[in-house]
Amino acid sequence: MKKTLPIDYNFLLPDIPPNLKRLGIEKDGGYIVNEDIIIKSSTLITFGMGNEFSFEKDFLDMNKNKNVFIYDFSVGHKHYIREFFKNIRRLFKFKRNITDLIKWLKDYYNFTKFTSNKNVFFFSRKICNKKNITNDITLQEIFENQNLVNKDKIILKIDIEGTEYNIIEDVLKYHNRIGHLIMEYHDLHIRKEEFFDNIKKIKKYFLLNHLHANNYNKINTDGFPINIEVTFTNKKYQTTSNKKIYSYPRKELDFPNNPKLPDIEINFENSNEPL
Repeated sequence: MKKTLPIDYNFLLPDIPPNLKRLGIEKDGGYIVNEDIIIKSSTLITFGMGNEFSFEKDFLDMNKNKNVFIYDFSVGHKHYIREFFKNIRRLFKFKRNITDLIKWLKDYYNFTKFTSNKNVFFFSRKICNKKNITNDITLQEIFENQNLVNKDKIILKIDIEGTEYNIIEDVLKYHNRIGHLIMEYHDLHIRKEEFFDNIKKIKKYFLLNHLHANNYNKINTDGFPINIEVTFTNKKYQTTSNKKIYSYPRKELDFPNNPKLPDIEINFENSNEPL
């Protein structure tokens, strides 16, 4: 018998729009979006990209004249140069094969090619709610620096390894400008209450469209994943849906983040059906 989540999770049941679509590869890096909002969007802002930018490429394929702003302090030209010298040292010191160096060449070539696109603006900076060092940048600075204060239907994608909790208040200050919000939440085994509080604040302005467990991590004792991807659409652009789906993942949309492991099931309690 499938394991059902405690009923206190039922506030996470998605309001499902008619045109959900996957952007990005069929593993870690792909996310589920509301296609109507993506097509009508003005801009994509990405916090946290790493070496995987298939989501951003798919967005540009659908919106050839729109801009993509990417902020990620973990990658950049300096990062790739450091990795190059690490790979050279490993090659000679440990007599390792040349596979790592070939991968580096491929990753750096793809990164350079993508970020040289005239519509892509990459910044190797760290997102924060309060600046502590020069390389930090706040959401307010981003909106002001990129002249986004008066734009609407902005797509904001956030995957910043736990810092998402710290910036949610800043994100919601711009809720009128954000049409679509795609987030990955981390560490729910120790931050469940904080996660619940974040989602309740977001749901004042946004409808939750979709969720998917990241299977690179495990599940809590109550059956909910430790890391989860969540998609929201601004209530200005979507009305509440009567369609409910109680079990995830959805075969036509979702794929395991780690293809070598089975996807994690999420089953909500359905009061309309016998348990």
